[in-house]
Amino acid sequence: MLVIVLSCMLLGAVAGFLAGLFGIGGGLVIVPVLFYLLPQAGVADNLALPIALGTSFSTIVITAFSASHRHYRFGNINWQAAKYLAPALIVAVFVSGLLAGSLPKAVVSKIFACLVIYLALKMLLSLKPSPKTDGKPLSSRVLVVGGFVIGALSGMGGISGGAFVVPFLNGRGMEIKKAIGTASLCGGLLAVSATLSFVIGGWHVPNLPAYSFGYVYLPALAGIVSTSFFTSKLGANAANLLPVMALKRAFAVFLLLIALNMLLK
Repeated sequence: MLVIVLSCMLLGAVAGFLAGLFGIGGGLVIVPVLFYLLPQAGVADNLALPIALGTSFSTIVITAFSASHRHYRFGNINWQAAKYLAPALIVAVFVSGLLAGSLPKAVVSKIFACLVIYLALKMLLSLKPSPKTDGKPLSSRVLVVGGFVIGALSGMGGISGGAFVVPFLNGRGMEIKKAIGTASLCGGLLAVSATLSFVIGGWHVPNLPAYSFGYVYLPALAGIVSTSFFTSKLGANAANLLPVMALKRAFAVFLLLIALNMLLK
């Protein structure tokens, strides 16, 4: 138990910084690592993925709101976009979260990884601006539809949606720093809905490990948020200082590394 908590504290420090830097909530890092750590704590193989997903979302609640508060102070949140995007994300992730625990883990991880690779390559290819290229308009309809799609994917991937929200908003003309800040806020709201979904979905599941609350494993939650709350603010500070092109390039490479890791496993 102590080894798991200490490992999760280190994980939280890394995930928190990346969450603040990229607006991703940290789930892209947390889910693969927890998926590896949980069996070491005696968690049954068939329960490792849903517990990793549920625990990831519960940590994102703290990490994303911590990062979004710092982004808010820097003026990096687009409230007009958030008011349409966030409700769609919340509804979609709640429904998909209820279903995620029953889906084959190999299918979920491979689909998720392929989607992340697509988004990363799309962002890398867009680094060289073309003359007179206008992104698709960010209308209320586009935001709602995008929110439902991203929320459904996030529920299966255990992420706050930032991996999809940031390229989605940035590809439609929103400046990268505001896209990251808006993704942090929406990710925190999404994570609240998803956490409730995974708690309900795992409430009566047999053979859950001790100290579980549905599909949320409390020792891992405590270890991760004890450090991610602080490092997420450092990441948000860095995001506000880094050049835009460097930030986009780092974000895209980061997504590729995580997705390739999931595919290989």
